[in-house]
Amino acid sequence: MDHQGDMRQEMITAAAPYQLAGRSAPDLYRAFNLHGSGPVEVRRQGAQLLISGSDGITAAFRFFAEGAGGKIEFANLSTLPAGRWRLASAAFEYLFSTLPAIRSITLSGDRWAELEEEFTAHGLHMHLLSNSDQPVVSAEMFWQTTGLWSAPAYGSFPRCDVYDSRVSHPLRAPKPVGTVYARFIPWLGGVLSLDVATLNDLPDVHRWMNSPRVDKFWHEAGDEDKHRRYLNGMFADAHIMPLIGRFDGRAFSYFEVYWAKEDIVGTFCDAGDYDRGCHVIVGDEACRGRDWFTAWLPSLLHYMFLDDPRTERIVQEPSSDHERQLRNLQKSGFSHIKSVDLPTKRAAIMTIGRQRFFADRLWHPVA
Repeated sequence: MDHQGDMRQEMITAAAPYQLAGRSAPDLYRAFNLHGSGPVEVRRQGAQLLISGSDGITAAFRFFAEGAGGKIEFANLSTLPAGRWRLASAAFEYLFSTLPAIRSITLSGDRWAELEEEFTAHGLHMHLLSNSDQPVVSAEMFWQTTGLWSAPAYGSFPRCDVYDSRVSHPLRAPKPVGTVYARFIPWLGGVLSLDVATLNDLPDVHRWMNSPRVDKFWHEAGDEDKHRRYLNGMFADAHIMPLIGRFDGRAFSYFEVYWAKEDIVGTFCDAGDYDRGCHVIVGDEACRGRDWFTAWLPSLLHYMFLDDPRTERIVQEPSSDHERQLRNLQKSGFSHIKSVDLPTKRAAIMTIGRQRFFADRLWHPVA
């Protein structure tokens, strides 16, 4: 028996990415797109995953599927003393991103102990299952690790309650600037990023707000001065962060991420102190449809859960007559709690919890 040939075939079968709309994930995958040292590239070659960082360090791993899990072992690892955790993490991300059935990865072999200290320092945890003496990395925990898709975290903003003349809520951290999230989307073959909006984004927002499709639900059509005032209002509002969604650098969407407790919807959904919500405009007509929806919505939810580990729930309040959006949200893991009359519309209160998002691995498109 040609054991090496069998092993190679098992790896090829195990790492074959799922297909969406007839397209498979590319052989080149990029992780750590916001890291100061540059991205880490993952290539599949025969029975191996070949990993290379822009700082010159490299690694190779072998992966074998085993039902809802898998086993990964070293084939080669650079001997540089630091930064190797990123190479391993890029391999984990590739596998968890392209193999929807994989819930955990067993770390096979003794060399993983060399990375335990680095893993722990960066919030990436190995743990033992009751029926195994080998450590595992679970998808549910891995995708809650900060610093892989978002900007490096320096701990949660300290708790201090304030009263804003309407409701008591935690004082919010100052808004960030620049890119706050970036994730490689296998079925689109590029990087989706979220940037904090500035007035440089006014032309795009102005054009999107005047789209008849968008205005049907937003009711904000107008001239550029109106939209400049609109954006300035968002910049000044401490509970809202306006974001621009980009794909490989091209703007395609506008999002408003808000703290639900300070928002008008807060009283209708019994908002917790760290619940969040979002408003959405997908302005680029070429970026609509299932391929795109299953890229930007999970990425936006992922960012909100990563941004503060105390966020346990995300809410949305689409118009109750927006049947397509309600259907898409329910397919994506949201529950319809109730319908209410907001000042501007009859709204459906939709919610999704942290545990549901990560335990059900909803960064994958739902079948």
